[in-house]
Formats: sequence, C-alpha cells, structure tokens
Amino acid sequence: MSSVSFLPAKVITIIGAGYSGALTVVNILRQNPGTQVHIILIDRNTRPGRGLAYRTWNDNFLLNVPAGNMSALTDDPNHFVQFCQDIDPAFNAGTFVSRRLYGDYLEFILRQETERNSETLLEKIHGEAIAIRQPPGINTYQVDLADGRSIRSDQVVLAFGHFAPEDPAPVAKIYGTEAYISNPWDSAALERIHENTPVALLGAGLTAIDVLFRLTSNSDTRKIYLISRRGLLPQSHRSHPKAPVATGFPSFLENLPPTVRAYIHALRLEIKKKGAQGGDWRDIINMLRPHTPEIWRRFSVEERQKFLSRVVPYWDIHRHRLAPAAHLRLSGMLKFGQVEAIAGYVQDYKLHGEKVSIAIRERHTGRGRELDVGQVVNCTGPNCNIARITVPLIVQLRNEGYLKQDPNKLGFEVNARYQVINHQGHPARNLFYVGPMLKARYWEAIAVPELRVHIRHLVEVLKDQKY
Repeated sequence: MSSVSFLPAKVITIIGAGYSGALTVVNILRQNPGTQVHIILIDRNTRPGRGLAYRTWNDNFLLNVPAGNMSALTDDPNHFVQFCQDIDPAFNAGTFVSRRLYGDYLEFILRQETERNSETLLEKIHGEAIAIRQPPGINTYQVDLADGRSIRSDQVVLAFGHFAPEDPAPVAKIYGTEAYISNPWDSAALERIHENTPVALLGAGLTAIDVLFRLTSNSDTRKIYLISRRGLLPQSHRSHPKAPVATGFPSFLENLPPTVRAYIHALRLEIKKKGAQGGDWRDIINMLRPHTPEIWRRFSVEERQKFLSRVVPYWDIHRHRLAPAAHLRLSGMLKFGQVEAIAGYVQDYKLHGEKVSIAIRERHTGRGRELDVGQVVNCTGPNCNIARITVPLIVQLRNEGYLKQDPNKLGFEVNARYQVINHQGHPARNLFYVGPMLKARYWEAIAVPELRVHIRHLVEVLKDQKY
C-alpha cells in the first residue's frame, strides 16, 4: 500500500462531498485558516456539493423548502435568495426553486471560498474511503482508499448522507431480478424501465414522489401505484409561505409529562385553537422546528419508539411537505387516474415472465387485491440501521467498534461535539459525524435549516479541538 505525505499542517479529512461535506469545507475556509490547515475532501462523485438531492439536471424537481430558508450560511440568511435574484430578479424568498439550481449554488459558494482562501490547501479526491483506523498509541487516523492509497489525518469528518432502503421481506421472491429495483436513487435502473410499463412504488413519501415524477416526466400514460400501509401522501406548502418567527419554547407544551401521547394531544388542541382563529396548522409545525431536539431529548427510548411506530407516518406528511407546484402535479395525476394510492399490506409477489403479480390486502376493507406491473421500486425511505448497511466503510467501522448504533436505529450515537461514540460508549477524540443520521440525537436534523447550524457548530469544534 502506497502512502501520501503532507506539509506540517493540521490535516482534516472529510468523507462525503454532498451538502454536509461541501458545506463543512466552506465553513472551514470562511475561518481563513491559511496554511495552518490542509483539507482533504473524498467522494465517489466528481461534483462536490451535488449530493443525492441536488444531482438532478431536471428543473421539474423542486426544493421542498422556500428559497428564503435555504441559505447555506447561518450568518447571511438572504444569501441564497440573492444568488437566485442575480440570475433572475423574479425570484423571491417564497419561491420554490429547482434542486438543480441549488446544486449550482453549493458549487458556487465552494468555488468562491476556495478562491478567497487560496493559501489553504484543498485536495479533492475522487474515490472511495473503505476504512478508518487509529493505530494504538497514535493520535492520527489512517484513511484507506479503495485504490490502495492511505492518508494520514489529524481529524476525520464522516459526512455521508442517506443509504439505500432496506428490502421489505416479501420481495425475496423477486430480489435480484430485473423486475425489482432496490435502490430508488439508481437513475440508470429507472431509465431502463419501458415508458409504457406499469410500476408499483413501495412507499408514498418524498422518495416515492421523486421517483414518480421521474417516471412520468416523459409519459402521461404510464400507470403508477403508490403502495403504503396507510395510504398517506405528503401535504403541500402554502403558495405564499410565511417566514418562521423565532419564539421561545411553546407554552402549550410546557409542564407536560414526557410522553408522546401528551405532546400529540397538546399539539392537536393548539392546531384546533389556531384554526378557529383563522390560523394555519403549518405555522404551528414550523414553530416547533427549532424546539424539536429539546422535545426529542425529553422522551425516553421507549417513548421515542412509540413515536416511530405510531405517529411518524402522520408527522412526516405534515412536516415534510411538497412545493405547491409539485403537490398540484401529484393531485392532477391522482385525479385523472394515472396514479393510484393504495393503503394496504403486500403479502406476496409472483413472477410471470417479465410481469410481476402483487398480492395486497387492503388496509381499510381487508379485501385481497392483485396488481400486475412490470416493475417494483423500493421507495420505503433511507436505511439508518447500520447493522444492515453493506457499504465497506460502515461495515469496517461497525465491526471494529468505532460506531455504536442508537437504540431506535435512526443512525449512530454522537455526543454534543459531534464526536462518534464507540461500542464501549466513549467518544472518539477526533472522529466526527455530521449529516442526516444526527436525527438519532436531535430528530430534526435532515434538512438544510438544521444541518447548516450543525455544520457551523462542528467546524467550531474542529478549530478548538486539540489533535
């Protein structure tokens, strides 16, 4: 194995160059570290900033958050809006712009900060990290790449995002066949589906809606089935969303017993009260966002599990909403029958040549139903159970005890300084994580408004942490 040596500066290696990784680099550069820091950014993709959500070039895919709340910089809330208005003055804080444009924005700020801080060495490596180890008695980490290189690093930031969903048990009969697509983000596999083939999507959340829009972009006749246990679909943002107003902890949630039942009951009463006064439930949900980590902290492991098993499907459709134009598009497809949402349980799959027969038991009637489709796509949502993730780096870190799964299997454990917790319950000295798996600790940690704050705090820790 060959080795790469570096100048005597603090080496910070960031693994993953999507939103979290790219913005970590931006925040480090904004501190003007000069030659004191050497940053290494590793990713399998060649365009830093264009992670899973922003890799599309289709302007029909919109952000699910209005532009006014999508600044990447915590100290400049109008930064993204200004970027958009420099392109087209018609954009404003309430516009739901394309994800492609947001990817352009992330690339722009990364390039801008790199040029402003040309003294700081930023090395971008197109490759895959497969192992991270800290040899006994040595403070630095060794990062091994799939191509055989090895990198020494004083600090390592894990900044990977979502992993492909787990396969539901019944798909074992069709797993490995061309009729089943296990990864909904596999663009090449989706593009191979014949344009007139009916398709069943397992799930009805934002992932499924993305796949639905992709599959219907060039066909207004393809039949799509959205199959989920409850048949719930994401709600819409308002056409003219109000900017969130910073408030203290909601008074209607104070002095409650720390149970999911008590909090949901109080939330429903508040929504009903505001509705009677002409208010909108979206404002109540938005008001909760900055306080969600505190509410999550109050719940025991058992209460969190109750939330996940009983409440989260209803929470998600109200919290993770569609842009108005996207919701209108979905509503039209449902109205005209191109899309059908089915609430039920898949009981069996049978292959008939190139077709798949799906046996479903409807949730509300208990009746059996069969669908004949050409393709089944797993859209059940990201996998956060590290015991089921097969990515080499995760397997190595898990098997060698560097990572500890959280009790609710939402990610892995970190402390308040973003240090990963090992299997013995101790924080790693200079191994950090930032990204959507922070939901294990904070719950509300998968969207830009929260992640940009976590990233800023992490970079402050990186600056202060001794190595």
